[in-house]
Amino acid sequence: MKASAQGPTNPSRAALADRERQSYQRFLAAARGYWANDMFAALRRHVAVEVQVNDPAGAGRDEFEAQVKNQPTYQLFAWFERHLQRMRYSGPRGLVAGVEARREHLAAELAQPLPQGLLELDPDMDQPAYYTACDIHQHPGGVGADTLAAYVYRDAVRGGVVGKSTLHERFTKQLTSRCRPSRVLDLGCGFGRSSHAFAAAFPDAFVHGIDLSASCVTVAAHETPEALRPRMRFTQADALASELPANDFDLVTSTMLLHEMPEAAVHMLIAETGRLLVPGGMVAHLDFLPPSDPLLRLVYEGHAERNNEPYLLEHSRIDLASAYKAAGFRSVEIHDFAEDEHARTDPPHSWRLPWKIILAVKEEA
Repeated sequence: MKASAQGPTNPSRAALADRERQSYQRFLAAARGYWANDMFAALRRHVAVEVQVNDPAGAGRDEFEAQVKNQPTYQLFAWFERHLQRMRYSGPRGLVAGVEARREHLAAELAQPLPQGLLELDPDMDQPAYYTACDIHQHPGGVGADTLAAYVYRDAVRGGVVGKSTLHERFTKQLTSRCRPSRVLDLGCGFGRSSHAFAAAFPDAFVHGIDLSASCVTVAAHETPEALRPRMRFTQADALASELPANDFDLVTSTMLLHEMPEAAVHMLIAETGRLLVPGGMVAHLDFLPPSDPLLRLVYEGHAERNNEPYLLEHSRIDLASAYKAAGFRSVEIHDFAEDEHARTDPPHSWRLPWKIILAVKEEA
């Protein structure tokens, strides 16, 4: 094809590759929508007709799960979940390749100067073994493997509910009527979406986000809106041993952190949270707990393996109310959470993660 007088008509190779990646990711997003809605609905219908077990949530649970796993619809549903997630991240049109293609531009963004005190990194940090043991979410290397890994994570969640600001706004809205903190600590803050939401929801509060990933806190700091920067700080630190001052925060929070830790680490986190909070301070976690419905529970437990979530079920084995009370907390509450206004229906119209809010208040001195 000849070039016109105004320049070449063919896009550059890099631009064409970027368009191909975007098209590929849109296809995967549509396929995931079909999987979560149509395939899940078909699975529910087939199980209702073809699986007949007494007491599937109790004595008949093992038989129920064996029959469901033998259903071709379940096997196809499980295959789609596993491989759509793999395709999303890996391969020449995956998210990792997309970020790599923008490496020079993204690295230049992260080289821009920041206000003093907004970001603190720890180049000597040793990552916990559980954090590096596998590629969580099928993200090659995870969010701690590369300086740009947080951009891969951000791109991965952008098209889903986790990437929507409404999720974090709905979470913070649940707390604004319960507390008025002056200092908030966001554990496992990721690339900062949750921390920014808390800073916006509590305009008189200072918000401190910490994460094991240097990439995550760096991206979080750079993407902090100018108006919020005077009230925010991001630090590379371990939530289990933060080395932050005791009795220094009115609210300690996390979003999707508990399910990414082994059981022993969750107990350590509860103790560390108690150390960090002022007497009467609140802890608020947004996370998942297994649903009571037998089919939903089976799909949720299978998700742990298919999505490389090795600790997904571990915190659900803990009696959280007893664990928090033993650490000096009172008023432990667990509530259902709807990530959007249409999320919770009975029966469910699509597959969704079983979101919960876990609240506890530290005893007064």
